[in-house]
Amino acid sequence: MSRLMFTVAASTAGWQLCEGLERRLWFARRSEALATADLMARILHANHGIATAVLIEMVGRDSVMVATHG
Repeated sequence: MSRLMFTVAASTAGWQLCEGLERRLWFARRSEALATADLMARILHANHGIATAVLIEMVGRDSVMVATHG
């Protein structure tokens, strides 16, 4: 089973949270985007058994996985 990725990426004047390929939410602060992504990933795994991960896209570098669930 593959993991569902929650990705946080820099956006114009803030941070975009994507679930898979879908843009979901926008945040002014990176810490809020990461906390929300982790919460969404944790709840999805706990309630539905879906393996999830949280990534942060680093501008000009590879993405970094910051959390996994399942």
